[in-house]
Order: sequence, then C-alpha cells, then structure tokens
Amino acid sequence: MTALSQPKSEVLTVNGLRLHYLDWGNAGAPPVVCVHGYASSAQAFNAPARHFQDRFHVIAPDVRGHGKSAWCPAGEYQYRDQVSDLSELVDQLGLARFTLIGTSMGGIIAMAYAGEHPERLLRLIINDIGPDMEEGTQRITQTVGSRPDEFTTLDEAMAYRRQAMPSWPAAARRTSGNLRSARFGNDRTAAGSGRWTLRTLSSECSTARHHGPHCGLCFSACPARLWWYGERKVMSCRRRKPGEW
Repeated sequence: MTALSQPKSEVLTVNGLRLHYLDWGNAGAPPVVCVHGYASSAQAFNAPARHFQDRFHVIAPDVRGHGKSAWCPAGEYQYRDQVSDLSELVDQLGLARFTLIGTSMGGIIAMAYAGEHPERLLRLIINDIGPDMEEGTQRITQTVGSRPDEFTTLDEAMAYRRQAMPSWPAAARRTSGNLRSARFGNDRTAAGSGRWTLRTLSSECSTARHHGPHCGLCFSACPARLWWYGERKVMSCRRRKPGEW
C-alpha cells in the first residue's frame, strides 16, 4: 500500500501568537492558501492538497484557537483578528499574489480579506458559505454553542464528535491515537486538569455574528466565480475544464 504524502508542520509568530500551518511543498508553483471552518483545522484540506500538490503550492493554516495554533489569552476571536492573522501570515511567507480558498468560517475570513486586499488575490473560492446569513450558519453556531467545553477521556470526546458530525468520514473515525488526539488537546485548560478539549474555540466565543453585506464588496474587486446550488444555497463549482482554473 502506497504511503500517503505528508505536509511539513510549520509555525510562525503572527500578531504575537504561535500560528501553525501545513505546507504541502512544491515551492515555486502557484500558491494556494486554504482556510478551514469553525469546527475544523488545517487537516480539513489534506485530501485536496494531496490531489493538487503536483500543480500548486498548498498552504493550510490553523486559525487562531484551532488545531495546533495558540489560543488567544485576551479572547480576541473576531473576524478582524482572523483576517489580520491571515494578512500577516501571507506577508511573512512572501506571497505577493495567490489563490485563496475558504470553507464556512474560513469563507467569511476569505471574503473579508478579499475586500481589504483584492490586489493580492488571483482567485477567490468560497465553499459552504455566502455573503448572506443562512440557516446552516445559525445551526452551526447553535451546535458549537451547546458543546461541552471539556471531556473526561479522549474516547468520550471522539464519541461526541461522531454524534455532532455524522458526516465525518468513517475513515477519519478509525484513525490512530496520534491522529485522533490531533483533533483534541490535553491539559489545554487554565487549570491543567488533564481533561480533553476540542481544539476549536470554546463555547464562550461562539456568539452568533452576522458577517453582513460588506463581504460582497470583494466580488467586484477580484476574480470570483459563484454557484448557488439547490434550495440549501450551498456554494458549488462545476468540474474544471482543461486549462481553466
């Protein structure tokens, strides 16, 4: 069985925080930056990164408070903070122009970044989100807001994740202990209780925030293609033809 390619795990200090990101190599190829959703991490892009790593230089950061990135001691998790992190990250990496992909919360961050820095983007791709508030956004906010902050054991935490996210791929549920623990953090609480905590923002930071119509400004300023799919208004994209982006 062929071993799957693995990214390099890298860290930069961004706005005073330790920000982790996955670098899938192929430096010199067109850069693509991928920003994950609220209840996820940089690993959400592993499959597409492997698929495209021969053609693109894929970089996937863990948003502050997620994955292996640091939690903000001051509790600063507004979109402006996340956009500022993204801006400083790409500056430190020397990405003059790049393609930006965002899923769900990452899509909001991507739209806001595009509105502020349209000249930096070759393309903007957003998934599972749009410029307007949707029922799905409210459902996710409610789910995260009602989530326990801590779990006694890793198995208990994994069971909750399976129940809360039934669409989570079965293969991911059967991962080894190291990969399973990558989804959660031990001793991440101030008290160092030894309990397990999801490596996403705590429920204290889950207040619903309408990202507002200003996000739509970016679409007139940088190349973007939009497809509304079905009644659920899910962002979708048709199959790319040879030579297309």
